[in-house]
Amino acid sequence: MRYTVPTYTYGTEPTNVRFLLSLGIGCMAWTLAAGEPKTIQNTLGMKLITIPAGSFEMGSGDAPPKTMAEYAKRDYDEAPAHPVKISKPFLMGIHEVTNAQYEQFDPEHQKLRGRDGVSKSDSEPVTFVTWNEAVAFCDWLSKKEGKPYRLPTEAEWEYACRAGTTTPFSTGDKITDAQANIGPLSDGKPAASLTTPVGSYPANPWGLHDMHGNVMEWCLDWHGPYEAGEQTDPMSRAAGYARIARGWCFHKPEKVLGFGLKYWRSSNRSGFLPIDANRLTGFRIVQAELPATKPLPEVIPLNRRDVKQTAEAATPEKDAKPFYVNYAANGKNAAMPKDAFGPIFANHNHFAAVCVCPNGDVLACWYSTVSEQGRELAQAATRLRAGSDQWEPASAFFDVPDVNDHAPVLLRDGKRIWHFCTQSLRGWDNASNIARYSDDSGATWSQPTIILSRDDPKHLSQPCSAFVGRDGKIVLACDGDNHKDERLIVSGDNGKTWKVAAGDMRAAAGKYAIHPAVAPAKDGRIINFLRGPDPMPVQFSKDDGDTWTQKDTPFPGIHSGQKAVALRLNSGNLLLISIDNSKKVVDGGGTFAALSTDDGLTWPHLRKLDGVTGYMAAAQSPGGDIFAVGSRMSAVKFNEEWLKEGKAFP
Repeated sequence: MRYTVPTYTYGTEPTNVRFLLSLGIGCMAWTLAAGEPKTIQNTLGMKLITIPAGSFEMGSGDAPPKTMAEYAKRDYDEAPAHPVKISKPFLMGIHEVTNAQYEQFDPEHQKLRGRDGVSKSDSEPVTFVTWNEAVAFCDWLSKKEGKPYRLPTEAEWEYACRAGTTTPFSTGDKITDAQANIGPLSDGKPAASLTTPVGSYPANPWGLHDMHGNVMEWCLDWHGPYEAGEQTDPMSRAAGYARIARGWCFHKPEKVLGFGLKYWRSSNRSGFLPIDANRLTGFRIVQAELPATKPLPEVIPLNRRDVKQTAEAATPEKDAKPFYVNYAANGKNAAMPKDAFGPIFANHNHFAAVCVCPNGDVLACWYSTVSEQGRELAQAATRLRAGSDQWEPASAFFDVPDVNDHAPVLLRDGKRIWHFCTQSLRGWDNASNIARYSDDSGATWSQPTIILSRDDPKHLSQPCSAFVGRDGKIVLACDGDNHKDERLIVSGDNGKTWKVAAGDMRAAAGKYAIHPAVAPAKDGRIINFLRGPDPMPVQFSKDDGDTWTQKDTPFPGIHSGQKAVALRLNSGNLLLISIDNSKKVVDGGGTFAALSTDDGLTWPHLRKLDGVTGYMAAAQSPGGDIFAVGSRMSAVKFNEEWLKEGKAFP
């Protein structure tokens, strides 16, 4: 950070309260008096205009979309549309905050101008500002002028954007690139900067510029579901992971189906982690007291409800009998709601992760979407409660709206569960790697942290697999941005800091190779299996991924739609789960499990795994149960005794 940002607890204590009280203003001491000028100019040269009190319908649709045609026009989180009353007038910035204005607060920010081709000049909207920094700017300005500046609430923002209209845009049913900075120019010429100086396009009916396009704008609220019924000065949810950002920007989203301008509509809701400074997002200010309305409580999904905190008691049986359970064959796998278009999606469920929780529950998650590169991509989860043989219905696990939340990985480290994934801004790439953790078996989770930024010179993309080594280091294997490389991210201090390893696994393979499946070797080295080459390669590193050696395995290579998994079992043996595309490993081909007692030199036991396929993950309970999950919520359970009944390969 360039400076110390105060702690904000909006939800239990309104943002700005401490600052306003310190100025002797108080939450109710300032009001916009009748007869005040419609437009004012503050000490930074910002122009603000009076937004009148009034009412409007916030959101779009009575219920989440149920068809692809509905989904192409609006998102689930815009429903239900509901009447909202804005009880008092407020002043709002006519323009987005510019570089010149913001840098009077934070001169160091000038170093970020022009990064990734945006926001170069004094008069362009400031970008690469976190939510916390935008709030800190408002608090600084409040103290400087003795007036209450803040970010707009989400309701205030949509009300001001609509400016009395009920159409998708304040311009009507359509919007063009002559009316807003929504991407390409009408004359077909490339812009000098992807952002444009504020006010370059016509104002809306209430005199506000760039409410559609240019950059997204931070709002006060946490992202969360709407509630039906009339509301006055709503302030969304009391907690969440993402802060709302509105208005979309200059960037044309990837894989937008049907209605190509969907993201620029007045009712569309976007957002980011509050720590995510990026090229797409800036902010505008309001001058007004904070609404007295209390935010709504957080909505808890099924996979986080009623999670027991009793410790697991299962221990390995001395003479365990072999078993194999195919949950789908028994009708016990997780159910997905039919025709679901958010917050989880029936269309495409892929890239699974699994862990056995400290309380004995098994938690599985995956990404859920319409299009794999789409911004709707979220994560779903299911829980197999301890003692149950039925996976619970799929429910929402993690989502930042209009951000591709790609590639979940779950990892248990003692009493803690880690969840890794990405925040991707161009399809599944241009990603920041993030992590969060739970110390209560997934009942609650920490706020996500960025462990590797998309702006880092060594930035990576999708997490693929992880383990905790004998030395306590957390090892996370990732694909490179645009699959240009494959590297490890390693933490030796329980996730406080992370280092990108120097060694490129793909370079060591000498050809296209992705989706590393890593596990610890008995001698402290790291073992890695890769997708792409045929036969499948196995790699070894003795220096935490800085260098790699390689040899071939006896197994065929895997390809699109497939990811292998490697797991060090309780016994010390190595488990590899992969797919036989050659139909020479197991009868008829398909998924198989292979066991090695010598870190992959030989494979004395191998069996076919019916009922699980695709992008796979596996975890083992202290009692010895091995859970393997794959794409489309496929899941099986077996033990090592069952696997040892298999014959050697080759």
